[in-house]
Amino acid sequence: MGAVMAATSPARALPREQARRLGEVDQALRELRVEDAEEQVVPLLGRHATDADVLLAAARVRFHQGEYDEAVGKLEASLARRPAGPPEADPRPAMLELYRSTRDATSRYVEARSEDGRFVIRHAPGRDRHLVAYALRALEGADRALQEELGFRMPGPVRLEIYPTARSLAEVSTLSVEAIERTGTIALCKWDKLMVTSPRALLRGYPWMDTIAHEYVHLVLTRASRDRAPVWLQEGVAKFLERRWREPEARPHLAPAMDALLRRKARERELIPFDRIHPSIALLPSQEDAALAFAQVSTFIATFYAEHGRAGLQAAVERIAAGADAREALAAVAGEPWARLEDRWRAGLRAEAPPDDAPRLLRMRLRHGEGEGDESPEVAERARRYLRLGDLLWARRRSGAAAREYERALEVAPGDPIIASRLARAAVAGGQAERAVEALEPVAERYPEHAPTQAVLARALSLTGDTARARRFAERAIRLNPFDPAPHCVLAEVAEDEAERATETRRCRELGGTSGAR
Repeated sequence: MGAVMAATSPARALPREQARRLGEVDQALRELRVEDAEEQVVPLLGRHATDADVLLAAARVRFHQGEYDEAVGKLEASLARRPAGPPEADPRPAMLELYRSTRDATSRYVEARSEDGRFVIRHAPGRDRHLVAYALRALEGADRALQEELGFRMPGPVRLEIYPTARSLAEVSTLSVEAIERTGTIALCKWDKLMVTSPRALLRGYPWMDTIAHEYVHLVLTRASRDRAPVWLQEGVAKFLERRWREPEARPHLAPAMDALLRRKARERELIPFDRIHPSIALLPSQEDAALAFAQVSTFIATFYAEHGRAGLQAAVERIAAGADAREALAAVAGEPWARLEDRWRAGLRAEAPPDDAPRLLRMRLRHGEGEGDESPEVAERARRYLRLGDLLWARRRSGAAAREYERALEVAPGDPIIASRLARAAVAGGQAERAVEALEPVAERYPEHAPTQAVLARALSLTGDTARARRFAERAIRLNPFDPAPHCVLAEVAEDEAERATETRRCRELGGTSGAR
């Protein structure tokens, strides 16, 4: 957006001082200093209320503040005062299309605020109301953690918008549905807001609470670096710190499938050059490429952090904010050339071979329609016949017979989380909770983002009396798919106090479950 003001040539219409102020508005918006942009644009509107460039600046400020109706009105007025020029020279028509689309897509959204007003959450009416309490927990935890890790606290209010479908995200951004599905990009940080897709839009949910924290890192880092951190650094820091909101220290945390992919590509010397990640991971060719890019940049930052700590990371960001190249800033803090930093990171990746039985990368799959969806196509073809037969028997409430077919499928495709979770579900229904635990324990850590595995294991553990682990896996499941009533029902049963029991019992029942809370 840095070229917006230059493209419309404010100097032709306004005195030099006013043109300078417009430039400062543009700079402030790029650096997400929205309050500074507001301070500059208000007096301009007072003196030049009908000038096309001032109206454009005001529209951009209002859009960054979430005032979409007003943003559309001022941009329409700007175009009325000066008709649109060629698209390559005048971005206003494209901006107006985005502004109108955003206004229309979110016009019926419900707004919730934290008690202190620092966080504002907008979401579609209906089921997404269940996300608010959890989203606030992630935001508040990230707020504290990032102040420690990056030494900066965003001025409020911090805005989060939750979109019910991938198509809704496409309507309010520059992404297409095809790009979202191709790379699994289901969240953004842009225009001074966090933009996240509801987990109900995906077949088995996704780590949506960590994703909120991930986008919050982008927000803070953009402001702290004055929008000078390149995409690879932004994504590396965000991925590295995305779980810090719920953990006492920052640490590497790649899922086993991502770690194995990274080590295999490092040994094959097929890593993605950092600069190829620009301008966005969302534009890479596939979900595997996106996963590899995230794994690369986050492990690089993890290596740097392990050697230089949060003080080193903060010092590098400060140098970048002052105008230093990101590579030069990191090298200066490390006290060694960039090439040596990169070589040592690459050598560390190649030092440990991926296991022969590495878990596969599960695709992030969008839900189409309101049905449950089907994971079966992801199962190895030779095991699929047994899986489908098991599903037919399960639908007829023949859990024992279904379990036997799932056992056969698991023999053909050992360790498959889709098969294992259905076997465990049938075992629980047949009164064999111990067998369910046995089937899922080897799978749960290998596939930490497979929500059905986490949810069924939580239920099985609660039935065996292992309430502490049941709680842990139920909470994991909710961080992936809070719309599944089962983990809420488990938490109601293992609750440590009456307040928690009442809350989780209500959630269990509202989502269609049956709580067995005593």
